[in-house]
Amino acid sequence: MKLPDDVQGLGACEYTMERGVVHACHAGGLVHLLEGWTHHEVGSIDVDQIDLVWEAARRHGFKPV
Repeated sequence: MKLPDDVQGLGACEYTMERGVVHACHAGGLVHLLEGWTHHEVGSIDVDQIDLVWEAARRHGFKPV
């Protein structure tokens, strides 16, 4: 996922991804933080929540690559 334009200081994925792009799992963690969600998504994903998480990511400025 492409990070929002105003994000600074996150360079952890730049060895394997282009600048400003993170793996979906990292984007998901950031969305959880931004939304204040306290549940985790370790293990199988809940397919019923995909649209909710996608909409939250887009609302926060994440973009697909």
